[in-house]
Amino acid sequence: MKDFGDFSRLGPESSKTLVGYKDVLVHLDGTAEDEIRLRYAEAIAAIFDARLAGIFTNELPDIASYGSPPGAMASMELEQRLRDDGEATFRRLADRFDQLSVANELRKIEEMPVKLRRAVTTEARCADLFVASCPRGAGPGKWARLIEEVLFEGGHGLVLLPEQFKSREALDTVIIGWINTREAARAIAEALPLLRLATSTRIVCVEEPAALARRIFGVADIAAHLDRHGVKVSFEGPFSAPRDAASIILEEAHRFSADLIVTGGYGHSPMHEWILGGVTRHLINQSDIPLLMAH
Repeated sequence: MKDFGDFSRLGPESSKTLVGYKDVLVHLDGTAEDEIRLRYAEAIAAIFDARLAGIFTNELPDIASYGSPPGAMASMELEQRLRDDGEATFRRLADRFDQLSVANELRKIEEMPVKLRRAVTTEARCADLFVASCPRGAGPGKWARLIEEVLFEGGHGLVLLPEQFKSREALDTVIIGWINTREAARAIAEALPLLRLATSTRIVCVEEPAALARRIFGVADIAAHLDRHGVKVSFEGPFSAPRDAASIILEEAHRFSADLIVTGGYGHSPMHEWILGGVTRHLINQSDIPLLMAH
């Protein structure tokens, strides 16, 4: 397996002194994307001598949504097929976990949609980092509501990988999409272990024109804060945001060949169901670079 970054200079003993992640979760669903997520998560776990837990989710049909007896019977038959297929997938994943280079365990969550999302979010609260795929397209898009709940209710960092993502040799450049908000500050705190390892970290500040003058001081403060944590940063912007802030962040990330984008996860919950904010939705739907988000 290729390293997540060129961290061989640290050595096995040095990795134990790194202040960072000790519990990493990775979402698994039996698809080809499992291997992409697993390799990325294993590399992070190896760097920090962390325990890696795989969360295999097998979503069962909600029998209550099938009103008639024939419908309920068909749902029960479907559930049994899903359970059988899930058990076969779990055994295959268990064989793969036996080959991992880090301490690990594999868990299966087999529930109807609402209970499944709650169970996964509970697992996420007891870990440092959750690795999943950007929930878009025909495959990963199935898990959009689960990923949203982990982002907004999990309480920790969420790494989202583009579909068919090919890992790079090193974590060279990290872009921080900075807006002077609680969510952005939370994302930086969750990303600190990786920021310390990056060769270059750039803060991209995007603000509405009226907010530029009063919020520019926040950029200098967060840069100084990161410097005290051993993260050497440079500053891009501030960019006025008459157009989409996510587009500016992505443009800057591509300009500097970024390996990771760190940004707040924005949304609101008017009826006990999270709705993604525009910037967050755009990044999740369009980014071809891994995202680390927190709310």
